[in-house]
Amino acid sequence: MEIRVTRSRKIFGDGKHNAFTGIAALGEKTFVTFRSAATHASFDGTIKVIASDDREGWETVTESVEPGRDLRDPKLVTFKDRLLVYCGSRDEKTPGRISEVIASSDGVTFEERRPVAGIPDGHWLWWATPCGDVLYASAYDGAIRPRTVALFKSGDGVDWEKAADFPVSGNETAFDFDANGRLWALVRDDSYGSVPTLCMAEPPYSSFKIRTRLPIRLQGPMLKRLEGGCVIVGRRWDLPGRRNLRTELFWLADERDIQPICWLPSGGDTSYAGWLDLAPGAAVMSYYSSHEHNMGTRTIPSSQKTLRTRSTRRRRIFSSRTYRTLRAGNSQQGSVALFVRFPPRYGL
Repeated sequence: MEIRVTRSRKIFGDGKHNAFTGIAALGEKTFVTFRSAATHASFDGTIKVIASDDREGWETVTESVEPGRDLRDPKLVTFKDRLLVYCGSRDEKTPGRISEVIASSDGVTFEERRPVAGIPDGHWLWWATPCGDVLYASAYDGAIRPRTVALFKSGDGVDWEKAADFPVSGNETAFDFDANGRLWALVRDDSYGSVPTLCMAEPPYSSFKIRTRLPIRLQGPMLKRLEGGCVIVGRRWDLPGRRNLRTELFWLADERDIQPICWLPSGGDTSYAGWLDLAPGAAVMSYYSSHEHNMGTRTIPSSQKTLRTRSTRRRRIFSSRTYRTLRAGNSQQGSVALFVRFPPRYGL
């Protein structure tokens, strides 16, 4: 296998803390969502959605704002020809969290944000991925310790029912499906030193098996299932302390040790990537980073990074464009970024 990350460029930055990205496509447009606020945990978070026809020029198409509430951790998914934006909502004076959704049929007009049904009070719908005519989501309980996380399913993206509990404690859980319909999930577990667990479930996803605990610490996970293994992206750091914070990309082949691919241009408050397949052999990825200071919205020079690995079964090229969420001016500011491309001739 050959994986090549080639380009990094900012697509959004306004001096605020712009973070926690999601990405999806509807029609010919690509959409990226993220939270915009004063700081990482301030109670003024809004949800922005920006769109592009060519993944070069971007414009804001909607922003959800509610004074006194913090809207955060948005995720984007296209399901049954609708664009769905999921987010968590919390109030500084009232404990607990609400999972909400914003829907659009054309990417131009967006419905009012509303709570979803079937996700228990206090649970946070954090990740959503379709499989056929069913939309699946992971949601975790943010109030209890250790935290619990469960898989939910929906036929319309609004009304949900529980499908299964994950077999380990955890919170942020990313997952994807392979060609045979198996569900592969990576569970963040801060009660276990942020060492994530890889789980797998066969249809109909009523129970999970633990495949392995990764030999690394990782937060803000993203998982993409490819033939023979998983691409994993997340926030990493070095011990002692939390030195060299960065967003790092790995390849985890089945029954093999995890292999680092590269560090994406990043630092400080960073990670929370999203993945969008463009065509057979082509994809793009979003994330944010806060390692650039005093940059405002200036253009970021392109950077070239290449890592080659070999596979006896098939060659792939991941050419990654990263338009990153950057921080401008202080340690709590950020901007938004992109991605991974694969020349179609190599296939997946």
